[in-house]
Amino acid sequence: MAKISTPLTELLGIEHPVCLGPMGMISVPSMVAAVSNVGGLGIMGTANYDPEGLRKAIQETRTLTERPFGVSIMASFPTAGDHAKVAIEERVPFVTTSAGSPKVLAPLFRDAGIECYHVVPTVALAMKAKNAGVTGLVAEGAEGASFKSRDEVSTLVLVPQVVDATGLPVIAAGGIGDGRGLASALCLGAVGIQMGTRFIATQESPIHDNYKQRLVELKETDTRMVGRKAGPLRVAINACSDDMAEFEASTDDPQELRKKIGYHKFPAAALQGDVENGLVVAGQIAGMVKDLPSVADLVRGIVDQAAATLKEKDALVAG
Repeated sequence: MAKISTPLTELLGIEHPVCLGPMGMISVPSMVAAVSNVGGLGIMGTANYDPEGLRKAIQETRTLTERPFGVSIMASFPTAGDHAKVAIEERVPFVTTSAGSPKVLAPLFRDAGIECYHVVPTVALAMKAKNAGVTGLVAEGAEGASFKSRDEVSTLVLVPQVVDATGLPVIAAGGIGDGRGLASALCLGAVGIQMGTRFIATQESPIHDNYKQRLVELKETDTRMVGRKAGPLRVAINACSDDMAEFEASTDDPQELRKKIGYHKFPAAALQGDVENGLVVAGQIAGMVKDLPSVADLVRGIVDQAAATLKEKDALVAG
């Protein structure tokens, strides 16, 4: 198997610069461990945990893997401070922050010797995060699933500009699902990649088989952004998102929009398998999902393809 070393792999002592996106109900201990055990970096979604639940989840993950893993903290959530305290007490080596400013949390992690990467959708927010004291960034383009910036900057455009503007290590996210995506991200200046949708479509993913199969069936044009007025969210086109889009066209009231458009119908699809009336969160990369491999086969295949791609393109350079 090929080996690709970057500042991220050297910093954390991982084998591959491939990270699991922190997704609620998906990036749970078993999934986090599966990615870390193959040499990547599992990152736990924490939005569904109270502080003690997070502590138990971290401890459970440690029973499943001896490799490094991380957690993600929603900076604007009321639980953010308590989640940060738990992460520090449990000595988690890597934390990502998102959905708010990292100015309160970043110094805490820096003082504790914990890497803190903030998720950003624009260069301006990347500079604010740098000034807040983060040690790195996750530059996430609009191709990705879940909540997105209204600015809708693509990963291809975003990553090199964030790298140039900040000088910080950058993980690329959004629209990446194979080794060519990893190779591209490295060429853009990133130190690694983060994937969400592609990891959902794996054997170990704790999501209903109907949901996984829907991802296999989706084309690159089969996702849409809903909630542009109150909080953009990329999801699959189905009856559920049709209803959300229709409701959004009928009102500008932010409170009413937030009641109707959001994750409240995600469990129906993710846990119960109703992929027509439930919310199927998916990125445009779903158009590339053709199978449901094991996490180990997926990560190894991505790294091998990335190495082969980089070697092949290097051979085209003359002089």
